Amino acid sequence: MSNVKVQRTNSDILRVVTTTIQQKLGNDALVGVHVLGVDTSSDFSVARISVEIPGDDAAKRRGIQELERASGFIRNEIASRVQLRQTPQLRFILDRGAENASRVEELLQQIGKGTERSEDE
Repeated sequence: MSNVKVQRTNSDILRVVTTTIQQKLGNDALVGVHVLGVDTSSDFSVARISVEIPGDDAAKRRGIQELERASGFIRNEIASRVQLRQTPQLRFILDRGAENASRVEELLQQIGKGTERSEDE
């Protein structure tokens, strides 16, 4: 498969999944879900969808469960809007990149404050 075709398919799936979650799924657990990216296998059998879900760990788990529960509906939306021989199985993956970045920033600030104090002594 051409890399361009995979990238175009990923982009099309991203658009459909985002629109479906935002406009067609009336689920409170999915409010604020942000689809970050799609990585489709080269044979188009599986699409790994990275999502960011606001809230605590329980809210994140519930959001992933609700996305998995709605995956059949989302696959039907993809099948009707993206030209593929077979619609891939969907795997939703929680992306914790923003969380990790803010935690690193927080730790760096704490280190910086500790350095300032030791210089004052």
